[in-house]
Amino acid sequence: MCMFYFLFITYILRLISGGIVAPPIKGELDWWQNAVIYEIFPLSFKDSNGDGFGDFNGITEKLDYLVDIGVNAIWLTPFLESPLESGGYDVSDYLKVQDVFGSMEDFENLVNTAHKKNLKVIMDFVPNHTSNKHIWFQESANNTNYTDYYIWKDAKNHYEVMNNSSVQPIVPNNWTRIAGSDIDTSMWIWHETRKQFYLCQFCGNLPDLNFRNEKVHIEMKKILRYWLDKGMDGIRIDALKHIYESEQLQDEPMINPAGPVKHWNFYHYYTVDQDEVYDLIKEWHQLLNEYKQKDNFTRIIMTESYSPNDILFKYYSSGTEIPTNFKLMPYNQLLNSTITDIEIRKWITEMPENATYNVVLQNHDNKRICTLYGCEFIDTMNALSLFLPGVAIVYYGGEIGMEDIPVEINYARAPMQWSNTTYAGFTDGDKNKPWIDVHPSYVTRNVEDEYNDPKSNLNFFKSVSKLRHTDTLKKGGLATYIFDQVYVLTRYLPRNENYTLIMNMGSRSQTVCLADQIPRLYGSLTVVIGSENSNFNPGNIISTDSLTLNPGASIIVTDKYATANSSSSHLYVTLEVLLLCLFIVKSCNL
Repeated sequence: MCMFYFLFITYILRLISGGIVAPPIKGELDWWQNAVIYEIFPLSFKDSNGDGFGDFNGITEKLDYLVDIGVNAIWLTPFLESPLESGGYDVSDYLKVQDVFGSMEDFENLVNTAHKKNLKVIMDFVPNHTSNKHIWFQESANNTNYTDYYIWKDAKNHYEVMNNSSVQPIVPNNWTRIAGSDIDTSMWIWHETRKQFYLCQFCGNLPDLNFRNEKVHIEMKKILRYWLDKGMDGIRIDALKHIYESEQLQDEPMINPAGPVKHWNFYHYYTVDQDEVYDLIKEWHQLLNEYKQKDNFTRIIMTESYSPNDILFKYYSSGTEIPTNFKLMPYNQLLNSTITDIEIRKWITEMPENATYNVVLQNHDNKRICTLYGCEFIDTMNALSLFLPGVAIVYYGGEIGMEDIPVEINYARAPMQWSNTTYAGFTDGDKNKPWIDVHPSYVTRNVEDEYNDPKSNLNFFKSVSKLRHTDTLKKGGLATYIFDQVYVLTRYLPRNENYTLIMNMGSRSQTVCLADQIPRLYGSLTVVIGSENSNFNPGNIISTDSLTLNPGASIIVTDKYATANSSSSHLYVTLEVLLLCLFIVKSCNL
């Protein structure tokens, strides 16, 4: 008899855990663990003075908008003094703000106003390199000061070069650059004054700092303290994986020795993901934690690294709260429910215990979703980002379905589309055009018009974001199911309503029977939110036996309003059933 009970229990538990990815969270959450973090590229967000460039005061003007759409924190891409030759990632002074954005007083007003509205502010921190116009580099190149702040190396044929000015210097090794118009050329740039090569992993105007020099560590901690004292709630560390290189300067082996000398054709064993990075994270985490010990408020570290999961998971254990997760970043791949599910499961089930999941689907370095897939998919992808547990990192304009513009490098950095007026309401200037072209879609795709359309991308985003205030989406578990290209995610929490996101990631309409795979379902569920192309409205009732979704369409449904009388014949496992199982186990001494 006990064997029968054992088989019965096994069957029940299989149903309970069939699609479960993560259980509900126990305990209280810190401010950042369920945050919507909104990335702002300041040049393109809002121009307040008519000069064609976005600025601090423009961001301050729009803080109420960000609060309204459910944002908890803003992440500002670089705003420090810079010649702006590389989007602000070419810092020429870490302790000054770029005057095109306004004054330090304007910045302080932005931070103070944001805090009054309960918005946190995260700054982009760029430690890997500086601009070649930074005083450190200029004096280092002259060998007068900051001499070892950068990575300087002799030519392989140093003796010949020093004794014969006509001899061409030979680079120290075969390392190739990874970005800019000179991609695939050598990382080493000859400096005629110093008679040495300096290292540039990225563009030629971005010399790498030497973190094997303790003085550079001291400088960076001084910089961090300065901005933390200005009220920063966190830092996002740019290009973290590139900060250290091997001291031995070994040539990197080619993947295909007969192939081209291209960056992608090398194993980058010696230029990325060196072990010293983990100690650097610990060092900066300790600094931020000093501030927390004073006021019991967590300042977070976000990191940018397109590295394998095992590397990123060590970031967690080294002190990073948010090692940004690009695994669902679309790049140029087709949408695929199976791949999406695999990446979500791998991260959540393998990350360290008590770590917090996060997801990034769009950013300033990659194509926007509308451009890659078509705007019929923007609601679905926004829903996925906001519905998953943990931190959602979203990119300005993604909530209204902005698209790329046809320019090099800055394609995803077009001015924010606020209205259908001239220059999309980004700037009110009559004389100065925006620093970069506005996408022509602003005429119909803009904040002002979408606010007034209940089925717009913006209002869909707001509705899903609002759900994140429920206990279920804050702390609930996650289960996922795949029906061909219809991808289903359920957030569940005992003694609370459950919410289920159903999205068609395919290019054709599809009809599914949810009850075929998903246990514990009522026969009918209530629509909470429906994308414009779904043809479902809030309050509509769907059958779990048959649901048809258009390509790119998505809906969120709930069992909040379901009753026992409406349940289907499919098994609905309750707490009472679980208790019965436990009773049987105890009775049979299993």
